Amino acid sequence: MRRCRGKSPGKVLCGEVKQGYQVVVIGGGHAGVEAAIAASAIGCRTVLITPSIKKIALMSCNPAMGGIAKGTLVREIDGLGGAAAESADKTALQFRMLNMKKGPAVWGPRVQTDVLEYCLAQKRNLQKAGVRIIQGMVEKLEGHNSSIEGVLLSDGRKVEAGAFVLATGTFLNGMLHRGKAAWPGGRRGDVSAIALERDIRERMFHVKRFKTGTSPRVVRKTIDSKFLEEQISHDLSFRFSWSSKSGVKNKENCWLTRTTGATEKIVKESLKHSPLYSGRIKGKGPRYCPSFEDKVTKFPDRTGHPIHLEPMGENSRVMYLNGLSTSLPEEIQEKIVRSLPGFENAIISAYGYSVEYSCFETGEFDNSLRLKRTDNLYVAGQILGTSGYEEAAATGLLAGANAARNILGMTKIVPERMSSYLGVMVDDLVTIGTDEPYRLFSSRSENRLNLRQDNADRRVFSLACRMGTLSEEKKEAYARRNKIYNSLRKEISAKRIHGKPLEDICRRPEISPENIGRMVGFDAEEINEKEILSTAVLDIKYAGYVKRAENRYKVRMRYGEASLSSVEDYDEIQTISIEARESLNRRRPKNISEAESIPAVRQADIDALVLHLMKERVSRET
Repeated sequence: MRRCRGKSPGKVLCGEVKQGYQVVVIGGGHAGVEAAIAASAIGCRTVLITPSIKKIALMSCNPAMGGIAKGTLVREIDGLGGAAAESADKTALQFRMLNMKKGPAVWGPRVQTDVLEYCLAQKRNLQKAGVRIIQGMVEKLEGHNSSIEGVLLSDGRKVEAGAFVLATGTFLNGMLHRGKAAWPGGRRGDVSAIALERDIRERMFHVKRFKTGTSPRVVRKTIDSKFLEEQISHDLSFRFSWSSKSGVKNKENCWLTRTTGATEKIVKESLKHSPLYSGRIKGKGPRYCPSFEDKVTKFPDRTGHPIHLEPMGENSRVMYLNGLSTSLPEEIQEKIVRSLPGFENAIISAYGYSVEYSCFETGEFDNSLRLKRTDNLYVAGQILGTSGYEEAAATGLLAGANAARNILGMTKIVPERMSSYLGVMVDDLVTIGTDEPYRLFSSRSENRLNLRQDNADRRVFSLACRMGTLSEEKKEAYARRNKIYNSLRKEISAKRIHGKPLEDICRRPEISPENIGRMVGFDAEEINEKEILSTAVLDIKYAGYVKRAENRYKVRMRYGEASLSSVEDYDEIQTISIEARESLNRRRPKNISEAESIPAVRQADIDALVLHLMKERVSRET
C-alpha cells in the first residue's frame, strides 16, 4: 500500500489499493460525493465507486443549486463540513434570491452553475479529502443482510469494507422513456444498475418506483433573445459558503419566456404519444416539479407557463429550458420548442426524457439513514425517495458520517427537526414517508422562522461538532464569527435609544440591520460582518415567533393521541391546505399521530388541526 501525505490517519489512499477500506460509497452523484467526504473527514479509509469518473456530481437536470428551503439546506451542508456550497460558489454564473417579496426568514438563495466546472470542483474535493475513486458498476452486495461484507463489480472485482453507503440516484434499475422508445439507463448516455436492484429485491428489501424527467437543451445561437425577458442577477454579495472570500459575480445572462396557446394545443393533441399517459410509466412523479404534459393536463385553462433559459456553463453553446420537462417524441418536442416566442428557428441539442427508477419503501431505513435490517448499510439521496441535488447532498453527508461513526464504534447522529432543514427532511422521510419524490419546502417546518439561510452555521454548529465532520480550520473561523455575534448582541441588549431598549426598536418592521449597526457604532464593511449583523438583528426580530413555534411543537407532541372523531368534514377547517383536506377526508385518521403520517399533511396543517381541537375543547367546557 502506498500512502500520500495527509493529516488524518489512513484517509488519503493512492495507487493500486485493492482492500483496506473502511467505508465504500456506491454512486458518484451529489449524495455519494458528500457521503465519501464526510466518512473520510471522520477518519475512515473511504472509496467511492462510480460508473463514470467524468460525471461525478453531474447536474443531470437544471444547472443550478439552491432555491426556497433548498438554498438554506446548502448552507447547512456548508455548516456541517460538506463541499457542495464551496463548489457552487466557485462555479456560479448568476445569483438570485427567491421569495424576496416575503420576509427574510423564507428567502431562498439560488445560483446558476457551470455544470462541467462543478463536476471538476467536486472531484477535486474528493481528492483533497483523500477519497479513492474507482470507476465501475456495482452489481451485487456480498454477505448476509445483517452484515454486508463487500460489493461485487461487473468486471469481477470485489471491494470489501466495514460499512457501505448506497447512493445510486436514478440508476437503480433506471429506465429512460421518450415517446414509444424505452431503454435502460440512469440518465442519458449512462447504464442502469439492473443487477444491483435485482439483488436488493432478492434480499427481500421493499422498493417502489418513482419517476422524474428532464427538459430539452437548445443551441443558444438559434434563440432570438429580443423576445425574451432577461432575469437580472441580484447583487447582494451572497455566497453559500463562509469559506468563500467574496460574493457571487454575474458571469452569464438568464432569460424567461412563456408558452403560448399553440404550445399547449400541441401537447394536448399529442398526449397519446406520451409514455406518462399511455401507461408505460408506472412510477409516481414529483408533484412540485411536474412534466409539461402534467401542467397542460392539470391546468387546461391556463396558458403562458414560464420557461426559464439557463446556460449550462460560461459561454456555453447550450441553454437548458427549465420548466419544459417532457418525454414526448422528438418530432413533437421540436414543435413545442419552436412554438415559444423567440424559438421559431431553435435547434434542440438534446431532447428531454423521463427516467423511472427504484427507491426504498418507507420504513426500510431509520433516522440515521441505516437500513433497519442491516448493521452497516446506509442509504442517501434519491434511493430514499427524495428529489433534488440539495436533498441528495445533505442526506449523503449524514449517511456517510453515520457509516464512518459505525465503523469507529461511535454513537449515531440524528439531526433535530426544530434546528435544521436536514432534521425536518429526515424526520419526514422516516416518520411520514412519501408516496412521490420528496421535495423540501419551508412550509414543511413548524420552526421555519428560525431555520433561515443567514443563521444556518449557528444552528448546525453543535451538530457538526458532534458529527465530527467539521475541520479545525472551520471551527476556528466559526469561533471568530461567534465572538463578533455575541459582542454585537451584548451591545444591542445594553443600549437604549431615547429611553427605549434597542432590542424593542429592532423588532420594528421598518428597521433594517444597517440602521441598528449605525446605532451601536458597528461598521460592517466585510461580507462576514454584514451577515453577522443581519443575523443578530433577525434573531431578535423573530425571537417571539420562534418561542411560540417551540411551544406549539411541545403542545403538538402532547396532542399526539388526541382523537379526530369529532371532525366530520375537513373542508370546514379553512386553515388547513386544500391538499391536506383532500387527504384527511379520504384517509380519515383516528388521531393527530395518524394524521402526521399522511404525506400530504404538512406541519402547518398539523398545527391548525391541534388549534382546532383546542378550540373545540374550550367551546365544550364553556
